[in-house]
Amino acid sequence: RKFGTDRYSIYTPREQLRQHMNSYDYLRSRYFSLEEQLREYEHVDERLSQAEGLLRITSDQIRNLEKETKSAELSLKINEFKLQEAESNTILKLVRREKYDVKVEKWRNVAEEDRKALKHLQEELRERQRNRSDSEEALEQAKRLVDRRNQLEQQRKELLEQTFQGNLGDAAETHWEAERNTFRLVYEESLKRSNEQARGLRYLEKAKEQMAAGHARLRIALHMNTVGLYAGGLLSLFASAPTNKFMREAKLLHDNAQSSFKEAVEINPELLDAQAAVINFPAFLSFANIFIDGWIVDFAARQKMDKAIKESGMAMKGVNAAHTHQISFCAKLRAAVEQNRQDLDNAEEMLERERVRLIHRQYALPVC
Repeated sequence: RKFGTDRYSIYTPREQLRQHMNSYDYLRSRYFSLEEQLREYEHVDERLSQAEGLLRITSDQIRNLEKETKSAELSLKINEFKLQEAESNTILKLVRREKYDVKVEKWRNVAEEDRKALKHLQEELRERQRNRSDSEEALEQAKRLVDRRNQLEQQRKELLEQTFQGNLGDAAETHWEAERNTFRLVYEESLKRSNEQARGLRYLEKAKEQMAAGHARLRIALHMNTVGLYAGGLLSLFASAPTNKFMREAKLLHDNAQSSFKEAVEINPELLDAQAAVINFPAFLSFANIFIDGWIVDFAARQKMDKAIKESGMAMKGVNAAHTHQISFCAKLRAAVEQNRQDLDNAEEMLERERVRLIHRQYALPVC
């Protein structure tokens, strides 16, 4: 009977068709059809492994033949050169009416053998290269089959999920569905937290890099101080210019490092307890009194720069400690994510096993 021909139905033909498409019997028949298609792809993994192994062997053979061919070409060139030398010596001996040199025949035979060996290697190399093309094509075909199998497998899982929407399962199926849903929530939450802390780790890596660069510029600025820097007047003004350039760069890098560190602390407040030296991180930024109109003009500049370098070093140690702490923290989170992923996979496997058992029952509908 065609859909829509039931004159007593309260549903429209489109609604009747939709109900049929969502009915258990129809979904069950589609599931069996997918299972039948998947049987044709049972050995695709083995085929893929064989294709990869054959291509790997062929590639190794080609590399070895290429080395042997280059060696044979070099040997041929050497022997041809020796043959030319022998022929030249023979011509001179003939001119001088001396005895014929038998070495010419020797090197001619050696060169001829080298040519034959080289020709054989070149032919074998071309044959292996043709075989590699065939192996690459076989590998691509095996990959396409694996991709098609994976698509069908995904469709099968989605159809199985659609088939058991509602209350069609028995107690075991209902139990594993609840377990699956619980583990999925736990896994998604742990994955979200792990990704967030990984973002904090990237901020710390950036802060660590900027802090190290700023500290290096401070040390350069310290070693650039000269007598002229403390002489006062225009000489001091001129001598302090390159020094202040590095100081300004160091201050900018430390500001950026502090900003990155604050971003990391917002993501993981535990970083404040990772190392007490982190508290000294903003202290260096308060040494702005060494700048007067952009120039270092007081005689205490070296002392203040030494103190700034010390504070910068302490802050750098604190950032490094926080970075180490965050690496360990992220590793623990990744381990938890992996464990939750395994628990979810196990629950999904058990749920799928129960649903496959139910759908293969003799009756059209599973017993609730």
